[in-house]
Amino acid sequence: MLSGIRRDHVARYEFAARTLPAQSRVVDIACGVGYGAYILAEAGHSVVAVDRSEEAIAYARQHYAHARIQYVCDDATAWAVSCPQVFDAAISFETIEHLADPVPFLQALRQSVGTLLASVPNEDVFPFKNYKFHYRHYRKAEFALLLQTAGFT
Repeated sequence: MLSGIRRDHVARYEFAARTLPAQSRVVDIACGVGYGAYILAEAGHSVVAVDRSEEAIAYARQHYAHARIQYVCDDATAWAVSCPQVFDAAISFETIEHLADPVPFLQALRQSVGTLLASVPNEDVFPFKNYKFHYRHYRKAEFALLLQTAGFT
């Protein structure tokens, strides 16, 4: 099932699955086609997987359905602002660089989660070159400051 997915993408979710406390309630923001939510669910976590693409959510429901996953089609920021649930953790892998101003999203998310596991392209390794769907890449200190500004420690 995961053979066609880039190994580094799978590895992020495997890291999250084994790092989070057992049976965590997790929200996977910008879940894409759902393979990461599936990895988390297979490890025993309960997952709400959110993506704004109807096609991605339809694919996820068809190919990565699991009793411990609820797929939701919604914009990540809008969902985070209106989220009535509390989660043990949020996963946001390769999402934040797609937001013009990620602070409102992160602040809203901070109200609903205890832990955030996030990744962004590293500017020192993968320099930003006006990529079509990216607003910027981050150096480690810049990313840490962004998270701190949003209320994460």
